[in-house]
Amino acid sequence: MFNEIQHQYSEHKNKELAWLPSDTEHQYQQNLISRRQELSDNDWIDREFTYKFNSHGFRSEEFTDHDSIMFLGCSMTTSIGLPLENTWAYQVANSMNLKRFNLAIGGTGPDTAFRLANHYVPQIKPKIVVYVDPPPGRFTLVRGTGEFQDFFTGQIDYINTEFRSYYEHWLLNEENLTLNSLKHKLAIQALCQQYNIKFVFAKSYTEMKFLDYARDLNHSGRNSNKDFAEIILNRINQNN
Repeated sequence: MFNEIQHQYSEHKNKELAWLPSDTEHQYQQNLISRRQELSDNDWIDREFTYKFNSHGFRSEEFTDHDSIMFLGCSMTTSIGLPLENTWAYQVANSMNLKRFNLAIGGTGPDTAFRLANHYVPQIKPKIVVYVDPPPGRFTLVRGTGEFQDFFTGQIDYINTEFRSYYEHWLLNEENLTLNSLKHKLAIQALCQQYNIKFVFAKSYTEMKFLDYARDLNHSGRNSNKDFAEIILNRINQNN
C-alpha cells in the first residue's frame, strides 16, 4: 500500500528483537559487572522487553490511512533502551488518540530524517510531524554499493579510514554542523507546509533531560521520556 525505501533499519522488517544497539546484550552483561548499582537504581535488573518493527522496518505501528502523528529523529526518538509504553512518542500519540508512526533511526542525523520524511510524508500525510533534531555532527553517506555510512562524533574510531579524514575536517568548522541541522529542519518544515501538516520541532541534546537512564545506561529513561512527552504535547497545543 505504501512504497518502501531502504534505510538503516530495513533488515529489521517484521521482526521482534530482544536487543537493539546500543542496548545490546553484551553491553547489559558488561554493565552488570561494572555498573550494577546504576542498573539497579534505574530498575533494569532482569527487566525484559522487545523492539517490534513494522513491515517498513521501523519501531512503529503498521502504516495505515488513519489519522496519525509522525516522529522523526535518532535513538532519542526511537527511545532505545525502553519498553514501548515508556517511550515519549508512544505517550504523545496515545494522548492525542493518533496512530503512532515513528520513523526514527538510532545513530542517524538530519539528512536521514529528511530522506525518510521526503519519501513517507506525501504517502502517509500525517496530521502532525514531530522532528527531534539529533545531536550535532551527524550525517549519512549512501555509498556506491547502496550501503549506509553513518557519521557521528562518538564513533570516529570506527569510521572507515577512507572517510575519516574528510569527517574530521568537516567537524572542525562549526558552520558545517549548524547548517547541516538547519537546512534539513527547514526542508522538513517546508514539506509539511506543502501538505498542510502541523510541524513541531525540538532538540534532543538540549531539551531532553536526563532524569534517569534507559537499560543501556546511555539514553534517557522512563521519567525523562515522560517529561519530554509533556514538552512535546505542550508545543503541539501551543501551535493550535
